[in-house]
Amino acid sequence: MIGSLSKGGGYSEFHFGAGEASILRMVYEIESTDDQSLVLIEEIENGLHPVATRRLVEYLIDVAIRKRSQIIFTTHSNDALLPLPYKAIWVAMRSKVFQGKLDISSLRAITGQVSKKLVVFVEDNFARIWVESIIRKWAGDILEQVEVHAMEGDGTAVTANRYHNGDPSIRVPSICILDGDSNQESSTTKKIFRLPGDAPESYIFDSVLERWDNFGGKLSVALLKEFSEAEQVKNICESVRRTNKDHHVLYSQIGEKIGLIPEGTVSSAFCTIWSQSNEALCGEVIKNIRDVLDSI
Repeated sequence: MIGSLSKGGGYSEFHFGAGEASILRMVYEIESTDDQSLVLIEEIENGLHPVATRRLVEYLIDVAIRKRSQIIFTTHSNDALLPLPYKAIWVAMRSKVFQGKLDISSLRAITGQVSKKLVVFVEDNFARIWVESIIRKWAGDILEQVEVHAMEGDGTAVTANRYHNGDPSIRVPSICILDGDSNQESSTTKKIFRLPGDAPESYIFDSVLERWDNFGGKLSVALLKEFSEAEQVKNICESVRRTNKDHHVLYSQIGEKIGLIPEGTVSSAFCTIWSQSNEALCGEVIKNIRDVLDSI
């Protein structure tokens, strides 16, 4: 296989990097297939930069649509999963498979490969930040005993919890803590619990803003601003809340408006302030965790 230069001349595959060579061969073979073909690729990320991995998967999505082909690949890379829709991902764990997107590192927890005493499955990264902030504030003594993992959706969290607790070879138990607006059923027997409020992002945000006079200054500092800038930060928060149409991007919008602050920093600031000011509600979450820990 030969590569060409924009100014003329060329170079052979001998001069390619391993990732470059694999992509060129893969694209050549895929484009040479008939429409409606089945394409199987093992370990798609091998030799590729994370950005190149995402671009390759985006190309495969285009091929699937353009050539009406079915493409199946295996991966251990989160970057390969990012462009894919929820229903396009299947997770294989020992003799079980289930559908849904999750973080690759969470597979270790699902299959019981953890050193902690308890695994907590939650719906997404925001719920993970929230639960961790509750534990950090009100149950520091169990921090080293609990591992919180974000799934991608309530169905995946419930399925992961059921599989984890249903496997007799796994000695570390798990619980599932759902968002308040989840349609999944809570069950003490199945160790499925629920966070307070409805949609977590908007519930936390509104709860903190309602008590701004008590916590505005602390929140401003947590958002990397001066204590004296609390009123300015409040105005930005209220402005974003009025125009926000999707609560899932609420904190990224706040971070952008305040000054390019990462979404995770903003989420952590709001969750920490909420946890500090809601001891009773936090206590209910901690009780569910402690009850399972005490039963081990």
